[in-house]
Amino acid sequence: MRRLTGIAQFFFRDRRLFLRYVSAGSIAAVIEFLLFSALYQHAGWPLLTANGTAFAVALVACFAMQKNWTFRIQGEAGRRLRLYVFMQAVSGVLNTLLMLGLIQGLDLYPQLAKILQIALVFIWNFSFCRLVVFAQRP
Repeated sequence: MRRLTGIAQFFFRDRRLFLRYVSAGSIAAVIEFLLFSALYQHAGWPLLTANGTAFAVALVACFAMQKNWTFRIQGEAGRRLRLYVFMQAVSGVLNTLLMLGLIQGLDLYPQLAKILQIALVFIWNFSFCRLVVFAQRP
């Protein structure tokens, strides 16, 4: 029980930080969706070009919001951006492996697997951002 309390404190000790993190991610998701829709459906860009561009813009926007608003970190953006991009790459791999493992390995219903996958990748992302990417340096 003590371990669960410690985990909950990690995520909810600073509720404002947690809510800002979720809000920035949500705003980035909306940016990605709207930009993809505009480029693909309205501007006629090829699917992968529109998707990649929308993803890249949303990634940079989310990084900027997390750095400046969520974690309120000043300076040294280059190193932090590289760590953030690394985290996103690992998230993409985790996303796929978890879906394969949960659906094919554990035979879970795909929508349930997706919910679990989203939750697990969210925990990874938040933890890595808080402990590595945006950790306060002495």
